[in-house]
Amino acid sequence: MSRGLGVVGQIQELIPDWAAILVALVTQLGDAWFFVVLVGGLYWVYADEREDATVVAGLALAGYGLITTLKHVFALPRPEQPLVALESLPALLQPLYEVTAMASSYGFPSGHALMTTVVYGSLARRLSIGTPRRRLLAAVTVVTAVCLSRVALGVHYLVDVVAGVGVGLAFLFVVERLLARYPTRQRPIAFSLAVVLSVVALVTSNADPDAVLLLAGSVGVFGGWHFARAT
Repeated sequence: MSRGLGVVGQIQELIPDWAAILVALVTQLGDAWFFVVLVGGLYWVYADEREDATVVAGLALAGYGLITTLKHVFALPRPEQPLVALESLPALLQPLYEVTAMASSYGFPSGHALMTTVVYGSLARRLSIGTPRRRLLAAVTVVTAVCLSRVALGVHYLVDVVAGVGVGLAFLFVVERLLARYPTRQRPIAFSLAVVLSVVALVTSNADPDAVLLLAGSVGVFGGWHFARAT
């Protein structure tokens, strides 16, 4: 049975061609660049939230190590069912759509689903902005929107995004329980976990360039945090 369960086509039929670029923009809420802007912005704007923002950054890096490992372990392809043909879009929008709506590499589980669950879930739990209920509602809304956008764009099957959310929730459950046991060492634990999972990703992917960059970034951030702490 297809991992899509026949849902990809059904969702795509509900979306007019003119809305394809909007769906592609929604999916950016789960992209790495957006996480950098979001978490970095929270770190600089909200001084009282800096420790939590730093922990979230470490968990995000760990999440990327986890998803990179899983993708290469399963090595399952993506669907070949794009929402719209690139040539059908206006020439001015084609480069934007190509960058935001298309994906390569393996498809299971969904990295966007896993990472949005990890990042927005940990932000909802840790930040003090608004009420816990509103933060949770916002996180669920964003995760759902990103997951639907991945299926609608035809870069993931339904099972991919469901598995991504499930793994992300399991990851958060385990990690948050670990961090709760060591409340004064949450940042070094989060960064250490990022380095360890980056090494695992490097091995399982046979030194894929993305895994190399992830390991370098994890080590660099961990080292930078130690340096800033010492000065």
